[in-house]
Amino acid sequence: MKTRFLMAGMLALALAGSALAADINGKWKGTIQGGGMGGDGIEQTYTFKVDGAKVTGTMTDQMITDGKITDGTLNGDDLSFTVSGSGQMGDMKLQFKGKVTGPDEIKLSLSFGGMGDGGGPGGPGGGGMEITVKRTK
Repeated sequence: MKTRFLMAGMLALALAGSALAADINGKWKGTIQGGGMGGDGIEQTYTFKVDGAKVTGTMTDQMITDGKITDGTLNGDDLSFTVSGSGQMGDMKLQFKGKVTGPDEIKLSLSFGGMGDGGGPGGPGGGGMEITVKRTK
């Protein structure tokens, strides 16, 4: 009998945890400081669509005009996704990992999976950047 109550309690906690996953559906904007030519920032716009733990959507900025969000997961407040698209430097693949830090804020870390021919700072093993995005209303 105690085992049944214990199992029911564990199931209830598991379901409550998944119900508490952050709601990131909708449009978000942020600026990568110093990311643009001449040290100007690059404004990025994200549209997230969440279905369970799966995240899809789009991302655009001055360099990527058709970014598709794939391989996205949202586990509680932990978010990760890939953006694939083309832009001024050819085909690009960007990996994002981050945390939802409030109902209207996400802090992301961006790493470059490949841009253009793979040369330069965006190529394999390229550097990363931090960005804080805010929900637009």
